[in-house]
Amino acid sequence: MYHGRMTAELVKLYAEYEEKFGYWVGGIMDLEYEDEDYDDYIEDIKTAIATNTHLPDLYPDDEDDF
Repeated sequence: MYHGRMTAELVKLYAEYEEKFGYWVGGIMDLEYEDEDYDDYIEDIKTAIATNTHLPDLYPDDEDDF
């Protein structure tokens, strides 16, 4: 989930993500982003859209490896 400022760029990326994946990315509970993570959050959303990968799947849970 994202806890930070909302910008025009982020609104645009949310719309692109929702169009591509069918749900709003801002409420994903699997990941936590704070306002100080804004640049990383933007880049992660852009990567998810470009690679057709759901945002949580960019950082798969390593627990399955044990």
